[in-house]
Amino acid sequence: MRPIKLPTIPPSAYNPDRPANALLLAQARELEKAVRAAGRGVQAAKLRTEADVAAHIRHLNRALHHQVLLPAIKRKPVRPPEKQATRKQAASKAASPKRKPASASKRPRTVRKHGAKR
Repeated sequence: MRPIKLPTIPPSAYNPDRPANALLLAQARELEKAVRAAGRGVQAAKLRTEADVAAHIRHLNRALHHQVLLPAIKRKPVRPPEKQATRKQAASKAASPKRKPASASKRPRTVRKHGAKR
């Protein structure tokens, strides 16, 4: 059988800041149903961007995998993962670094001459 050639995926295919479309949201809902059917609770999550949906699906897949491997253990309901900073938020944090005030240091620094002993 001849191998099937697939086109390369463009870098613009995944944009973490883009709003989540209906297909991604439906995938997350179906995965939540599967986790509930496996006997584990799921807390609702507000999924707005592709990054939110990707993190939630990753979290639900891991929970479902562990539930199937070790079904006898009772577990807490699956909580939505904590949101990570998007590219825009990370860029804004990197642009404005926070400095410690001068009074925050524990002891004053002393300047030593080259070769001086303590």
